[in-house]
Amino acid sequence: MSETRVAARYARSVFDLALEQNILDKVEEDAKTFLAYCHASRKFELMLQSPIIHKQTKSAVLRKLFDDKFQKITIAFMKIVLRKNRELVLKLIFEQFIELYQDYKGIVTATVYTAMPVSDAIVQEINAFLTKQTKKKVELSASVSPALVGGFVLRYEDKLIDASVSTQLKNLRHQLTNSN
Repeated sequence: MSETRVAARYARSVFDLALEQNILDKVEEDAKTFLAYCHASRKFELMLQSPIIHKQTKSAVLRKLFDDKFQKITIAFMKIVLRKNRELVLKLIFEQFIELYQDYKGIVTATVYTAMPVSDAIVQEINAFLTKQTKKKVELSASVSPALVGGFVLRYEDKLIDASVSTQLKNLRHQLTNSN
């Protein structure tokens, strides 16, 4: 079975259990914290994926990092994942859990990339546009990417709106070279 399908099943299980116990928001915070650790420390992620490091060591590290911070259900869930030798997909499980959570709560995450920092007013306009388009609550983040030269790239759900100068120049260059 593919890692994605395994992760989806585990994510659905913990999601349903958290929903049943009315602690969905708290488990979502746990998932975000876990993913933040993965993104902040490549060593942490490699430790989880390493076949050389024993399960007890991995379990001890997870207990030391999260026992006093996470919900009991999240800790128990991570123990089950370790016991089933599925720690390789633990990050993917939490990513899919967050997707389930956002879908359930009607939340869309979006990122706007611009060549230079944008004002809060522009971010609010983009947020309003996306809220109108998706009819969902939007969590928008702004990121600076100087390679765009100008314009913006907006990424949300499975959509991409590319109004960047760099893409327009690339398209123009392609048209000019292929017009002969």
